[in-house]
Amino acid sequence: MNNNAKHFKKFIADYKVLKRKLPRMYGIEAVNLFKENFDKEGFIVGNGHLLKWKKTIRRTGRKTLKKGGRLQRGIRIKKISSSSTTVGVDSNIKYAKIHNEGGVIPITPKMRRLFWAKFKETGDPIFKGMALTKKTEFVIPQRKFIGKTSAMEPRLNRRTIKELKKITQKYT
Repeated sequence: MNNNAKHFKKFIADYKVLKRKLPRMYGIEAVNLFKENFDKEGFIVGNGHLLKWKKTIRRTGRKTLKKGGRLQRGIRIKKISSSSTTVGVDSNIKYAKIHNEGGVIPITPKMRRLFWAKFKETGDPIFKGMALTKKTEFVIPQRKFIGKTSAMEPRLNRRTIKELKKITQKYT
C-alpha cells in the first residue's frame, strides 16, 4: 500500500469524526447567533439586516429584554441528532414565548394587588399607575429573538469550510 492510500484512509476517518461533530457545532453557532440578538436589540434576519425591537418605556439605561439576562442565558441546544439540531429556550422561562411571539396579557385583580404592593415597597409612581389603570390587558409587542433566519446558513457554511480546511491541511 502506498503512502497516498494511507493518507486517504486517515482523511476519511477524520471526515467521519467531523461529520459526527458538525451537528453540535451548528447548534453552538445557532445559540451564539440568537444570543447576539439581545446585544443588538433586534432579530438578525440575514444579509446584515436587523429587525429592531420596539423600545420599552422605562427610565433605566439597560437594554431591552436584558433585566437580569436570564432569558438570554436560557437559550440552549435542546436536541442533537445526526441529521438535525434543535435550539430553544429553557422550559422554566415561561415568559420567553410571549416576548418572542408577542401577545396580550389580561390584567387581573391579583396583578393589581401586586402593583400596589410594589408601589408601597418602592414608591415608584409607575406601579401606582399600573394599579389604577383602566386598561383590562397589557399588549406585549413581538420582540423575536429566536427562530428561523437566513443569517444562519452563511455562518454554518463558513464553519463547515473552516473545519474541512483544518482536515485537508493536515494532509498537504
